[in-house]
Amino acid sequence: MEANKITRRDFAATTAGALAVVRELAAQAGPAGAALDLAEWSYFWIGVERAELARGTIVNGRQMYVEHMVPAQLKHPYPIVMVHGGGGQGTDWMGTPDGRPGWATYFVQEGYSVYIVDRPGHGRSPFNPDIDGPFPRGAQAYEQVEHQFTAPEKAEKPYAECAKLHTQWPGTGQIGDPAVDQIVAGQGGSFIADLEATHNVWRQNMSLLLDKIGPAIIMSHSMGGPNGWIAGDARPNLVKGIIGVEPAGGPFGNLKWGLTASRVRYNPPLLDPSEIRTKKITSKNPGEEPCVIQEEPACDLVNLKHIPIAIVTSEASYHVAYDWGSVAFLRQAGCTVEHIRLAEHGIHGNAHFMMMEKNNREVLQPILDWIGKAVRSDADVLAPRGKETALKLSDMGFFWVGTERKKMSYGTIQVGQMYAQYLTPAQVRHPYPVVLVHGGGGQMLHYMGIGDGKAGWAHYYVQAGYKVYLVDRPGHGRAPYHPDALGPIGPSVPYAAITADTIRSANGQWPGTGDIGDPLVDQLMAAANAAPQDNVMAHTLWASRGAELLDKIGPAIVQVHSAGGPFSWIVANARPKLVKAIVNVEGAGAPFANGAVWGLTDVPLAYDPPVSDPAQLQSGPARKLKNLAGIPIAYVTAEKSGRTQSPAIVAFLKQAGCDAEDFQLKDKGIHGNGHFMMLENNRKQVFDAIRGWIESKPGMA
Repeated sequence: MEANKITRRDFAATTAGALAVVRELAAQAGPAGAALDLAEWSYFWIGVERAELARGTIVNGRQMYVEHMVPAQLKHPYPIVMVHGGGGQGTDWMGTPDGRPGWATYFVQEGYSVYIVDRPGHGRSPFNPDIDGPFPRGAQAYEQVEHQFTAPEKAEKPYAECAKLHTQWPGTGQIGDPAVDQIVAGQGGSFIADLEATHNVWRQNMSLLLDKIGPAIIMSHSMGGPNGWIAGDARPNLVKGIIGVEPAGGPFGNLKWGLTASRVRYNPPLLDPSEIRTKKITSKNPGEEPCVIQEEPACDLVNLKHIPIAIVTSEASYHVAYDWGSVAFLRQAGCTVEHIRLAEHGIHGNAHFMMMEKNNREVLQPILDWIGKAVRSDADVLAPRGKETALKLSDMGFFWVGTERKKMSYGTIQVGQMYAQYLTPAQVRHPYPVVLVHGGGGQMLHYMGIGDGKAGWAHYYVQAGYKVYLVDRPGHGRAPYHPDALGPIGPSVPYAAITADTIRSANGQWPGTGDIGDPLVDQLMAAANAAPQDNVMAHTLWASRGAELLDKIGPAIVQVHSAGGPFSWIVANARPKLVKAIVNVEGAGAPFANGAVWGLTDVPLAYDPPVSDPAQLQSGPARKLKNLAGIPIAYVTAEKSGRTQSPAIVAFLKQAGCDAEDFQLKDKGIHGNGHFMMLENNRKQVFDAIRGWIESKPGMA
């Protein structure tokens, strides 16, 4: 039975006036901004499990990353959990390829909390080939993205007649379009090949997430679409609404339980999907292909039937063919479903990536309207907790630099892209932004704190009035890794590589035991990326990608950590006029150590007199690092980190004509810290010391 008894024509007529008002207000307001007043911006990991290999304990690769934002003016009791599709990641919801706000921002501006998920093996949730098998046979090809998502109307053989209606992509949609570069840059891995096992992992993670955050509305897209049905079946009392944005379908096929590959509860109970009797039905609407539903009498989806459901379909998407079948299947199984066909709401020209297209805010409006009428607000709106991660921002967004293309036998892929997420405070008080670059097998999360509402150095910089750029180096975090692009990958990071550092400061400033079994170590390990094996290639990419970033944002302070330390020397060498100061926090090893044949790097730096072979640096008079001269440098070392290379590095820099300081925390009266000082109990004290050094330099305050 129809959930909404008015006709499509009536519904379109009643919404046309409201949409006209929305368009007029948008036109008056000009380009949409991303201003956000946040009570909380943080993250956490769900489902972190350990596995034992011959070389030690690792995280098994089935963990799920969750980034969350809570508005200062919270207006709705239930948050939105946003689950990406296909080979994408949470960035699909966070912005558009031409730099406009994404749906996550709009939801926050409407007063909703949001939880943005990276499914296992995607984005910040590292794929683990040691356990989950080899990487997909090919990286994401431009040609597939172009044909299916960004320019279906220009394909020689379009997937359907409706593809010709596509008009909303913010560019040409073809190879060479910068917006397509940005989309492909974020397309990465996949999870294990067994779809049923994958859906079972999703069930576990979504259950744990809902148990942690409480009742929520689930919004999922494309291949991630089954998360809505899985979560609703697993936690029916905690799922207050399900929004399938062109979710995977139609019914059955490789979704053997109807719209999932893993078991869901039917009534009468079914023990095996072979017990479900099916039949084919057809539609009279153009472009809608035959689909499969149950034979009558149909079994109910007993845990989903009381949850309001919406399925959203664009008019130019390949989902036109079978979303109607998913709706029919759910309704037959006793569910209350509204099919939001965008064209019936006067919204035209969209394809499958509707949340990233030119009219993405307009597309969101009927979804917001549906939530307002279909999801019962039967809980109090509680005031945000006012955590230490509160931020007042005039803008927040992201982009990739270094979107270089490479031809493969199966298509064109992207090589070596680097991710940057930026936060602009409502009041910028300092002339130069800070670029924060993570270490070793990490990600930018190290600067977001230990997570779960605990502030990090990124928060402190923004709260102090600095614009911040958080970087994921190529092959790490949101900058996807694939062997076709970056060559062989190194081994997964073992716990022992991290606990060697956290245990040192466990009786000082580390906020836990620091050993295996410490939940905070699990949270740290969940983000650990294996790195590309080719260090020279990596340093070469850092030079070009770092230079491109500075060319885009202008002069900046560069702060680095650990094995990311050479990034500072390499980028300052490439753009000496754009690096205004360097804060190197226990970066890399001693001069001429492994990975530093050119003194402090694995790639050439500009010396005076010039050097054509690194062996020349080992003899003769000392040479000057001419591009680093004049840049203030602080080399920061913690008391209990076990790092002893600072005197040698600072001496090398000074001999090479650099303005370098051996910045020992113990000499500043700061004690008990280890290598991960940015995550430790006194991280604000350490930050204040670094900030004081920066602002003591001429023109920096």
